[in-house]
Amino acid sequence: MNHYRHANWVQFRNDVILLHGGCCSRCLRSAADGIVLQVHHKRYIQGRLPWEYSNSDCEALCKGCHAVEHGHIMPRSGWTWIGVDDLGDLVGECELCGTELRYVYAVEHGAWGALAVGTDCCDRLTQSTVASEYHAKYIKLVEARKRFVSSKRWTSDGHGSLSIMQKGIVVRIAQMDDGFAITMNGKTGKLRFGSVLDAKIRVFNVIASGEAGQFLQRNGLNLQQLRTRAWLEFGV
Repeated sequence: MNHYRHANWVQFRNDVILLHGGCCSRCLRSAADGIVLQVHHKRYIQGRLPWEYSNSDCEALCKGCHAVEHGHIMPRSGWTWIGVDDLGDLVGECELCGTELRYVYAVEHGAWGALAVGTDCCDRLTQSTVASEYHAKYIKLVEARKRFVSSKRWTSDGHGSLSIMQKGIVVRIAQMDDGFAITMNGKTGKLRFGSVLDAKIRVFNVIASGEAGQFLQRNGLNLQQLRTRAWLEFGV
């Protein structure tokens, strides 16, 4: 016997839809909008007939939202942003709209899995501006990094070493036998870099992130001392 043709089910179904005001509990559309309402069981109990549930165990859904709930159609909400990757060029593709991508945002849904999408699709799926805000912040950081590495404030000592004062920190980049070394306020790091550009990028990153200031303060130089040293060496 088809339980969903039983009189008890018909009555139970009508009651649930009535309790929901004749509207889908997700998209809020009604029969007046041309949709068909169905009853979705939030949980199933073995041996229990479809109408032997409390009203709180069920909800009214249109056919579309009901299909989404059971994983037959990709859900339009409930997605979470889990990460982003810069591919370096337009070599990726949005799994939702097919657009070529450089910046790929990973989103995840408990009932669907993960997708790799672009900025706009990420915002649409997460119903937020998390991707566009992150992208704007990222681009701002990239532009600041470009300005820093090409800044006219870099000075040469005539022997291949470059110097600059950035946020109260005196920076020198000098070529050693094993690569380019970075010195900040008299402390030379152990890392060596293959080019001046690599070293400049490293300088920008550690200063912009606050990592450099924290390191120098842990090693006995407070912010005022950093500024004093910068004034003594650069007169600013």
